[in-house]
Amino acid sequence: GNGDGAVGLAGLGTLLLLVALILLGPVAARVACSVVGAPLRLRGTTGELARRNAMRNPRRTSATATALLIGVGVVSLFTVFGASLRASLDDAVSRAFRGDLVVESAGFSGSGLSPALREELASLDEIEVAAGMGWGPARIEGDDMEVGFGDMADLAEVASFDVATGSMADVGDRHLAVSTETAETEGWAVGDTLTVELPDGATEQLEVAATYDEEALGGDVLVPTEVWSRHARQSSYVLLLMGLADGTSVEDGRTAAQEVVDAHGGASVQDREGYVEAEAGEVDALLNIVYGLLGVAILIALMGIANTISLSVHERTRELGLLRAVGQTRQQLRAMVRWESALVAAFGALGGIGLGLFAGWGLVRAIAASEGFATFALPVTPLLVVLFVGAGAGIVAGIRPARRAARLDVLDAVAAD
Repeated sequence: GNGDGAVGLAGLGTLLLLVALILLGPVAARVACSVVGAPLRLRGTTGELARRNAMRNPRRTSATATALLIGVGVVSLFTVFGASLRASLDDAVSRAFRGDLVVESAGFSGSGLSPALREELASLDEIEVAAGMGWGPARIEGDDMEVGFGDMADLAEVASFDVATGSMADVGDRHLAVSTETAETEGWAVGDTLTVELPDGATEQLEVAATYDEEALGGDVLVPTEVWSRHARQSSYVLLLMGLADGTSVEDGRTAAQEVVDAHGGASVQDREGYVEAEAGEVDALLNIVYGLLGVAILIALMGIANTISLSVHERTRELGLLRAVGQTRQQLRAMVRWESALVAAFGALGGIGLGLFAGWGLVRAIAASEGFATFALPVTPLLVVLFVGAGAGIVAGIRPARRAARLDVLDAVAAD
């Protein structure tokens, strides 16, 4: 549909799925432990006993794995969302940016990039064209909007706007361009004259000269820099997009541009791949913080697994004594308890991966429906790492209970009630 409420519906669906996983956990636990534990049969009787022990009380197995399931689920959700956001940035830049180099200001709250810097870059022999872009608030026909401004003729050389009607070449001193979505929502068309209130409070009558489908760089509304400069106390760009002259390598162009940029404050000149990496780096930094917090939650969940396995060992004291009496070695007993702990953790990790993957897919689809900007990406390697770390940590959680079980005195254990 049109995406109204899509994110909310995705969140509701994730919540319902989580509730369903918890309620149906005891049913799934027996089957999952049987299937996941099947390779343990290769380890003989010890592996088979570990698999059966994990299956014997599915309600307890499910309850124990729930905390790990939620923790891994959230980690997987952010992993999928981060990978999808990176893919979305890459896709957007690939579609909209036709140039070779980018200079980005330190931030929207910083001093920005001066028009003088753009002119100096454009004068370099290595640079064919340099176009600036910035954003700021304006009021159009009484509605507050974020407006982009730029050097329209040069922008057309380094950016693709996928023009639907009109021509970007016609966006002159008394014109503007709008996205097709905004035009349809507001009922605007090429040739309409709009009242635009700019940052200094003055208004201008600007005619719609073009509509475009690609919003990755331009946003919803674009006006020429000369229009914006007449009403902004200090006109500065956020981005400078450059196209290289014929025969100039990316490295040579970047070196020449960097020398000029260094004289204006030292912003970094990036190629296409570097720009995507820099934008995605902010996402990665946020994800690292989230991973750290969620790592603590997973640690707590593994402590719960260790406590449950310890309780299980205590309840099965006589059974363990009988196993030792009929010939099971201490090493085999320790392995049996550790593998049982690993199966419980694997069940929680697999459920969490499934929950996070489905929730991430739903969130990306919802954002695509509501914002038109999202590309789903499946981060196979990171998810496999999360899965193996979760299951491997289960082995670690079982070390202490396994050592305790192996130290049981055989005669006392057999005589226990």
